[in-house]
Amino acid sequence: MTKLCRFLFLLGALLGLSGCPEPCFTDSIGGPGPTPPAVILVGEPASMRVSPVVFGSCGSELPESPHSLSVEVYGPDNLPVPSQSALGTPPRAAATVTFTADKPGRYHVLAAFEPIGGIHQFDFYAARNRSAEAPLHTMNRLCGVMERTTRGGWVCDSDFVRDGSVVRQFAGARLAVAGDVVWVVDGSRTQRFVDTGTALELTATLPEGASTTEALIASETELLAIRNSNVHRIVFDGTSELALKGSALIPPSSGTVGSTNLRNLLVRSGDQLIIISNAQVSSPPQPPNSFTSRACPYRIEPERILLTTDPCQTFEGDVVGYEPGGLWVGTRFSFGEVLADLRWLEMAGGKLVEQASLPLGMNFETVKRPFTARNTAIPVLISPSTPLSTRFQPTMPVYAPDQRTILLEFLDSEMPQPSASTSLQWGATNGNGSTIRIRVRPTTP
Repeated sequence: MTKLCRFLFLLGALLGLSGCPEPCFTDSIGGPGPTPPAVILVGEPASMRVSPVVFGSCGSELPESPHSLSVEVYGPDNLPVPSQSALGTPPRAAATVTFTADKPGRYHVLAAFEPIGGIHQFDFYAARNRSAEAPLHTMNRLCGVMERTTRGGWVCDSDFVRDGSVVRQFAGARLAVAGDVVWVVDGSRTQRFVDTGTALELTATLPEGASTTEALIASETELLAIRNSNVHRIVFDGTSELALKGSALIPPSSGTVGSTNLRNLLVRSGDQLIIISNAQVSSPPQPPNSFTSRACPYRIEPERILLTTDPCQTFEGDVVGYEPGGLWVGTRFSFGEVLADLRWLEMAGGKLVEQASLPLGMNFETVKRPFTARNTAIPVLISPSTPLSTRFQPTMPVYAPDQRTILLEFLDSEMPQPSASTSLQWGATNGNGSTIRIRVRPTTP
């Protein structure tokens, strides 16, 4: 029995117990691997406490204390990063490790106590702090859907707002913004407005509506819309009447795309179009948090939208965000709402191609917000294992094509549960549910 206890003690001293980023909220987590990643900010010192292992595996207290602590920190390029460390007082107390991330990406920390105390590993994702580049606005009303014209008008759900006042209401309509153009689709017609900076002027109309509108992709002269199980292309040619330049029937699906509650999504690149729908079968029942989607390719021609002869592709994962050029897809564990990873699938060659993935372990989940009526949606990541504070901020993923990687971006510390689109981040402020803060996302890399 004595030999067994001695062996277990030596193994525990070698592997150590993982500490917690400061402040420490829970007991240390055992195991040889790194802890699930936490979020830090580029350019700001990150400090953590590391508690040495000073108890034997059979419960007896060790007579010794650690004499030294060595720390190695490696950045996203696997190069060493300067760090500072200090043993606790007394040495059995938690030691302190501090370093500053100089670029966004994943950082690995290795801390080793001698002669006892164990080896500890940590992973951090350094998010780029872009709050100084993101103009701040406030509004005294809550918006599930939000878009902004270049002249400063706001779409808040189905209302057009300027300087805090409602300029025009479009009850029951879907709206989409491109530059200063505002498209409005309701049950009887499609309209194109222009924000002049002082007024919202109607420029063209198509007297054809739809009982349901599921998805919109807008430019200043063209609108792609999924309406009544069809995809339509509506074009503005400078006259007062919009032109319907092609439509195609969407094959029926068996449910909604991932957990979006949307039956169809649009992804576009040039004249190539992909329609995303649910591909799961009702029998046999799917495992919990299992998602399968279908992506069917179309081609946009001058007077029609054509389903190509290329086969539809299928992909696994929960669609947690979408932009005109691609999808954000996550793999969920079979329990709860935790994401194991996040992937960016981009339109390329008429197909969805995975460009990058971000492993998340069990330390992140997405902010829950309805997708309905949102034309773009970016997942907002929070870490459920730590309380929201100034040290643990909600962040958004950004695909960096030059690095073929997904990075994290931070914009605001006063929105604990924000929504995000391709161009905006918005949410209720801390302690004030009737006021929202809005950040305009930087357009530069």
